Amino acid sequence: MSLLANRISFPCARRGQHPRMNRAIICTLVLALGGLAAGCSDARSSDRIDTRRTATGDWTQVRLPNTSSEAAFDAGVYAMQQWFRVTETDPQRGVIQSAPSEYEQKGGTGRIRDAAIGFRNRMRRIGAIVVQEVGDGCIVKCKVAVQRLDTADHRAFRSNQQFGDVPNETPIQQEAGVSPQQEQVWTDMPRDRALERQVLDVVQNRLEGSAEPKPTAK
Repeated sequence: MSLLANRISFPCARRGQHPRMNRAIICTLVLALGGLAAGCSDARSSDRIDTRRTATGDWTQVRLPNTSSEAAFDAGVYAMQQWFRVTETDPQRGVIQSAPSEYEQKGGTGRIRDAAIGFRNRMRRIGAIVVQEVGDGCIVKCKVAVQRLDTADHRAFRSNQQFGDVPNETPIQQEAGVSPQQEQVWTDMPRDRALERQVLDVVQNRLEGSAEPKPTAK
């Protein structure tokens, strides 16, 4: 790491560039090489799922013939409660939303440091179900978003993008006066498709009155 820093900073220093700019370039390259920059966008991921777009490729779904949307909706609420705390139920739109459910995961998120040292990441899942009437039955769609907390990486990346010595950011840009929750930056990860299928299995079994599979993810 120090060798890389020397190779970059010395030529820049000879050209008379600002030392802070050199540090910023070095840190940016280090973050990119370490796989950290992927989680450093300014956009903070939402704590709820957008149910206005329910394309098949983005949701796991099951077709329930000869089933009323009311019965499917009730089964969906029950199924969601097996893994999440439900925060929104809208029978008119057929939408069920959950609160984020946090957990820790050792590595496995695709970054170099995860594989190298088994870094423990703070993660969370967010679930949503949409029930849609189709013909003589309905379709139940489920999506479980997975996000990784990257607040520290986000701050490091942003601070090293500031090349000047003059503090020209507004207080809100400096993240002053906001709550810890508002400061959090969550990076979207691949969906939990396995859990989506489990939720839909519970919906089906609930409607059929058969034994329900035991939840395996909390």
